[in-house]
Amino acid sequence: MTQQRPSEPSDRHVEYVAADAEPPGRPAASGTGPIARGNIPHQQSLPGPDDDVLLATGRPRRPASTREGETLIDSERRRQEKIRRQPGRRAWTPNQHGAWSMLVMPPIVGWVVGGISWVNLLFLPAWWGAYLTYWAWSQWLRTRSARKRRLLVPPLVVYTGWTALLGLVTLAAAPYLLQWAVPMLPLFAIALWEVWRGRERSLPSGLATTAAASLMAAVTYSLAVRGAGGFLGTGGGDGAGLPGASPNGELVGWPWMWLVTASTAAYFCGTVPYIKSMIRERFNNRLLAWTVAAHVAAAAAAVWLAAGGWLPWAHAVLWIVLAVRSLVMPRWQWTLVKRRHRPLRPGTMGLVELVLEIVFLVTVATS
Repeated sequence: MTQQRPSEPSDRHVEYVAADAEPPGRPAASGTGPIARGNIPHQQSLPGPDDDVLLATGRPRRPASTREGETLIDSERRRQEKIRRQPGRRAWTPNQHGAWSMLVMPPIVGWVVGGISWVNLLFLPAWWGAYLTYWAWSQWLRTRSARKRRLLVPPLVVYTGWTALLGLVTLAAAPYLLQWAVPMLPLFAIALWEVWRGRERSLPSGLATTAAASLMAAVTYSLAVRGAGGFLGTGGGDGAGLPGASPNGELVGWPWMWLVTASTAAYFCGTVPYIKSMIRERFNNRLLAWTVAAHVAAAAAAVWLAAGGWLPWAHAVLWIVLAVRSLVMPRWQWTLVKRRHRPLRPGTMGLVELVLEIVFLVTVATS
C-alpha cells in the first residue's frame, strides 16, 4: 500500500451508513445526504511517514530522486522492502543515539572520583551488552509478526549470550557487584513493562532506563574501592581512606560519591522530558512547565549545596545554565518550526549536550 498525503477537507458533510440503509433502487442524495459505504471507493491509504512530516513541519516531504531507469512503482516497492527488513537491523544497532552518552559518561564520573579498576575491562563490555540485550528484547516484545520476530532471534542470542558470559566472569572477579541488582532490577522491570504495554518511548520508561544508566557512576566507584563501604555504600563510618571529598571536606568517600551520582542522575533524567519537548512533544506546554520546574528545583538545590561548601560553585553555575536551557531551547525550537518549518537537527542538539557533559565532568573533578 502506498503512502499518500491526506486529501483536502471537503466542504460537504458526508455521513457513512450501511449499504442497505437506503431503500433498494434509491440513489444516494448528493450534497449532505447519507451515502452507502459500499459505493465509496477504498483506495485512500492510512496516514504514513509523509503525513507525520507534514504535521510536524508544515511542509510535505519531497520524494527522493529515483535511480536511473527506475519507475516510481519500483522505487516505492524498494522503499517498502527496506522498511520490512528494518526491524532486524534496528535490533542489531539501536537508533537511540543519545543513549550512548548515558552509557559512557556515568562510568567516567565514577573514575573521576574514585579511579579506574582493571575489572572495568570486564564490567563495561558486560554493561554495554546488557543495554544491547535490553534493546533486542524490547524490539522482540513490541513485534507481533512471527516473521519479523524471526529476524530478531540472531541479535537476541548473540547479545544475551555475550552479556551472560561477561556478566558471570565479572561477578567471579568482583562478587560484591551482585548487590547492585537491588536498585537495578526494579528500574529494568519498569522499562520492560512499558515496552510490553507498547509505551517504550514513554516518560516512565525513559526515566527508568536513564536512572539505571546513571547508577553506573556509583558502580564504577565501587569497583575502584573494591566494594568497601558496606552494602551500596551505606555502611557508615567517616569514609577515611576512600577517594573523593566535597569542597568543604565534610563529605568523604561514599557520601560524596552519592551526591555526585544524584547530580548525574538529575542531569540525565532531566534530558528525557527536555528532549521530548524538543522533538516528539513540541508545543506541549504542560510538559515544558514540568521540565523547567524540575530543572529550577535542581538548580536551587545545587546553589544551596554550593553555598554550604558541599558542591563546587562551578557545578552550581552549570545547573543554572541547564535550567535556562530547559526553557530557552524548546521555545526557540518551537519558533523555528512555526516560522521556518526547519527545526534544529538532533545532531545539533546532541553536540550541545556533549559540551554540557564535558563541563559537567570538569566541574565535578575540580571539587
